[in-house]
Amino acid sequence: MPRSKTYSDDLVLEKAMNVFWVHGYEGTSVRMLEKEMGINQFSIYSSFKNKKNLFLNALRKYREFVITNRFQPLLQEGAGFAELEKFLLNSVTSKKGKEEKKGCLVVNTAGEMGEHDPDIALEINRYYDFIRNMILKVLQNALRKGELPINTDIEKQASFFLGVMQGISVAGKTMEKRQLKDFIGLALDQIR
Repeated sequence: MPRSKTYSDDLVLEKAMNVFWVHGYEGTSVRMLEKEMGINQFSIYSSFKNKKNLFLNALRKYREFVITNRFQPLLQEGAGFAELEKFLLNSVTSKKGKEEKKGCLVVNTAGEMGEHDPDIALEINRYYDFIRNMILKVLQNALRKGELPINTDIEKQASFFLGVMQGISVAGKTMEKRQLKDFIGLALDQIR
């Protein structure tokens, strides 16, 4: 008779996501995952097949996490330039302690893995597509509200602000908050 699970895949996946977020893919061992997830190697492989598949699921879980916990102000109906400005400035001032130094799991993964693994690269690009499309919608709203010059190329600006957001994630690990605010201010000024 097959064993029944005594754990929630969703809960252990969230724990795995946090381990990968802190240590990266290569820096995370199965032993570390066992300890943090509270399940043994057999259960990890039974539920997720292998470390890579667990990691891909963790990247998807991270996308859900940021949609729920981070990007809500930009996903609100009618969010425009004011919301983008507030969001970017809050991204510098609202982080505390270890969270500030972790950066973004996807940006960290892109730096670590690049395009070495096509499945991981696909998940990274899905995340970036989500961010770019979210920003594009915000800029469309801003244009409609008259918050941006009529001739603004919002397609190019959406790509630019995707890069700005990823840059903030990397620079936020070491750069002073004042410098980050200057960076954000200049990025916002160029579109006004």
